[in-house]
Order: sequence, then C-alpha cells, then structure tokens
Amino acid sequence: MLNEHIQIGPISVPIWPKGVRIQNMDPMVYFAVFPDNDLIRSVAGPKLLAGEEAFRKAEGDRWVGAGGAKVRDIGSWPCPAMTLLHERAKLAFKMITKAKTAEIDDCWASVYRKGEFIGPHAHRRTEMSLVYHLEPPDPKDRAEFNGALGITDPRVAKCCPTSPGCVTSQIYPPLDPGTLVMFPSFVVHYVTPYLGDGHRISIAWNIAREKLQGNVADQPLL
Repeated sequence: MLNEHIQIGPISVPIWPKGVRIQNMDPMVYFAVFPDNDLIRSVAGPKLLAGEEAFRKAEGDRWVGAGGAKVRDIGSWPCPAMTLLHERAKLAFKMITKAKTAEIDDCWASVYRKGEFIGPHAHRRTEMSLVYHLEPPDPKDRAEFNGALGITDPRVAKCCPTSPGCVTSQIYPPLDPGTLVMFPSFVVHYVTPYLGDGHRISIAWNIAREKLQGNVADQPLL
C-alpha cells in the first residue's frame, strides 16, 4: 500500500508520499505531516461545510462545548479525497501498531465555529484514535493555542514531567494543515475554544485491528 495511488481528478496521489515519516512527541503520541493537504481540502472541504450546514439546521442551538458540528457517515462518501484519507489513516495505524489489518470503527468530521470547543475525553472501543487537521486555525491563532488539540493524561510521560502519573502539563501536537495526529484511544484529549472568525475542520478516526461487534452508537464518545 505504500506505493499505491488514488486518483483525485487528473492527479494520481500516493497514499503515503515519499519522505513523510511518523514522528514521536511521546512514546504514546505520534504525528505525520502530509504535503498534499491543499488538494485534499479543495475537494473535501466544500462537502464537509455542506454537511455542517445540514447538521446545524437539524441541531438548532448547540452547546459550544459539544465539539462543533459533527459530520458523520463520511466513511461511505464517494469522494476520492476522503477515500485517500481513510486509507492513509489505516496505513498509519498499521505502521504504528505493526498490525496486518485495520478496521475503521468510527469516522467523523468536526467543524468548529467561534467559541466552540470540546472538553477532556477518551474513546472506549478501539486501539488507536487519529485526528487530521484539514483546515486548522490560522497561524496567529495556532500560536495562541486557539482551537488546539491538546493531550493531558497521567499515562503520557510528557504530561507528567515532575512525577510519573501526576499530570502537571499538557502537550499540543502540531496544528499545521495536513498534520495527522495519532494516539491510543484511551488517551485523554480535548480541543481548546476556537476563537477565529472562520472555521476549523478536523477529521477523526477510531481504528481497531478487527471489525468490532455491536454498534458504535451504542457506546457514546463521551
């Protein structure tokens, strides 16, 4: 799969571009930055914003701490840019865990508007969770940790710099466009309030080695 490509319009895009490597922030937290986000965003972005519009019409007044608009069922979209991201996420899972198989248990996009955030939480059904920054906050906002994905967990060593198991710090993975962040699903993470005037789009996956029994909707995310 490292050498496979997906066609997006006239462009043949490698699932894993040469030179992209997975880096560690901590033994439990990884990230990789992909160079083709502009192409992916140009195709997937408008579709996700249309999904956001439909979600907000259906939800009405939504609590700002609920993690923005959730665009679901994107795993089945006939969209080559989304297919590329799904295959990329599964490959990253295999590379980190050394597993031969990868099954997406759940996948969704989150579209944040001004003031929206989500508090500390973890995921229960799967082995790894992955977050892709399709349209992160602009550089000024990123520098001030607005709309930032953060991790704070006693099992993550860098969150406990003074004493093992005692959380006295947080870590913030890179927020650059095209960044894929990966960590065990049990790791506690959150998104700080987005204070920009536009929107922030991220895509998330929960992945296991094999297809899980039951319906993910029966086990809420929070």
